[in-house]
Amino acid sequence: MPKVLEDFIPWPLGTECHELHIRQRPETVWTALNTLTPAELPGVRLLMGLRSLPANGLNQAPTMLATMRGRGWFELAGEPQRYIVLGSISQFWRLRPGEHRHTCPPGSFRDYHAPGFAKSASIFEVIPTEHGTLLRTETRVTADSPRTRRRMLAYWRLIRPFSGLIRRIMLRAIARKAAASA
Repeated sequence: MPKVLEDFIPWPLGTECHELHIRQRPETVWTALNTLTPAELPGVRLLMGLRSLPANGLNQAPTMLATMRGRGWFELAGEPQRYIVLGSISQFWRLRPGEHRHTCPPGSFRDYHAPGFAKSASIFEVIPTEHGTLLRTETRVTADSPRTRRRMLAYWRLIRPFSGLIRRIMLRAIARKAAASA
């Protein structure tokens, strides 16, 4: 497995990792990952809607990855048919974090520092196995100053169970979509 995420957040404050073995070919799983829509995840729409108050654009986004991009995530790295890494720089703990976002070039993400801002990076990996594909996702969070670390850790402790639930629901939905298209 590539250690791409470590290139962006080598020393995380928190991590969340989930994986699911899918009995479909990696190409089929990759297509399902990239075409999964919010409409295919009603429970996730509810959870994300609660976070956004209201969920602006969630129902209009063509895919879940587009939804993430619309909520301040930007591509840090990717290899077609293998993985995509998305990053976000924000004050995640704010009610409307969208009003408090930064971006930077992918090559600057690891060393990017903005007072009062935290970073998050997530990877979705499609890993070929003998009997199909291992679909894996990992999220890492970090912050620089002691005050921002405290805020981010408090937020992470609150949101982590819901973030994990969303990822597990997404993995299962991708598996169903891949099986239906095989």
